[in-house]
Amino acid sequence: MRVFDRSMAENNIAALFAVFGLAALGGSVVTALLVMTAGWALIYLLIGRLPLRRDPQLLIFSAVLLLYIGTNALFFLLHFGKNFDSQLAEFRKFAPQLLFLAPIFLLQRLAVSRREDLLLTLSRAAAIGALLVLPLALYESFVLHTRAEGGGGNAIPFALICALLSMLSLPCLLDADRRWRLVGALGFVAGYLCVFLSQTKGLMPAPLVAALVFGVFLLSKRASRAECLGAVGVVFAVALIGFYVSGSDSRFDEVSDLVSGSKEVVWSASYTVRLDLWTKAFDLIQSGLLNGHGLQNRRALITAAGYSYSHFHNGFLTALVDNGILGLVVLVTLLVSPFVIALRAPRDALYGPRLFIAFCLVQTYAIGGMTNFIFGHDIYDAVFLWIATVIVASTLGSNKSVVSVDATGDRQRKVGIEG
Repeated sequence: MRVFDRSMAENNIAALFAVFGLAALGGSVVTALLVMTAGWALIYLLIGRLPLRRDPQLLIFSAVLLLYIGTNALFFLLHFGKNFDSQLAEFRKFAPQLLFLAPIFLLQRLAVSRREDLLLTLSRAAAIGALLVLPLALYESFVLHTRAEGGGGNAIPFALICALLSMLSLPCLLDADRRWRLVGALGFVAGYLCVFLSQTKGLMPAPLVAALVFGVFLLSKRASRAECLGAVGVVFAVALIGFYVSGSDSRFDEVSDLVSGSKEVVWSASYTVRLDLWTKAFDLIQSGLLNGHGLQNRRALITAAGYSYSHFHNGFLTALVDNGILGLVVLVTLLVSPFVIALRAPRDALYGPRLFIAFCLVQTYAIGGMTNFIFGHDIYDAVFLWIATVIVASTLGSNKSVVSVDATGDRQRKVGIEG
């Protein structure tokens, strides 16, 4: 049994490296690996090869996931049969919600791994993933002269992935291994540059905010004031260079004209369409504040407003249109749940890095969700669920040792995140 546990733990680490190392290159690879890994865990649970855990954190997160799925199902059924000729076609609109069941089983599998290994691997894999995708983003931007989208199929989900890879690289700076500290620093820069190369305005502030929080609350405890100021200078230099070299400054021309007092501000479709969609969303919210309109009817409502989008370019408004005020409350509950679980975890050496990772996850989706998705897109959903699941699994407390044991039983020095 010990061999089985150690093998599964090693496979968990390999899976995390695959997910976050390939996330920006492969796009929906995060979704495919989430489904396959969760399905395999379910099989192990059913045949009794994986023990069923009932840790409070696991149960709370599972309950929040079920509440989210249940709320979508409730309003889906309340508004069933309004815009579809085929019941099967309508049920297919709800099917993607089943992805939110995956962490319930994935948690059972990740629980066999050591907590420190999960967080360490997440940070290292994120740094590697950011470095791997940067050449592709540079090629798309400067050779193809398009907004970088990597393997995301679209610049916006690509920017979300790269913003998170950039931020999640920062805990590597706390790594006991100097080489990984260097990889983490380069990973942050690479991921942030990819965000600028995608020219996705809504996500550009997120890595900058995360870097400042990391510097104040984590790095300052290990570095001198001069080193911290130097790090802040580097971050701002990267931001400015990326902003102008990528051509992202041109996407803020309207805002610059408005701030400068120009009387001839001409708004691009990026602004006017969003403002119009938000206006239409407010009208729909007023007519369905309590009973919503059902997620399957969203596209028909947007089409009736004269657009062909699948969402209202604001995740909070989209939740209100779909499921009313209850939908918004449940969405926010799910969004903040990883941070709350991390906040309530024991204050051990992993507390700071874990809480920082949770903060990065929540603030990225909250900031990005003001102008784009929060949930409702396979990459957005899968990336959130992977990171949230790792956060929760790292609080479960399986194998609390800080040293590893090899096949001969000899104790080995643990190389990992230092709190």
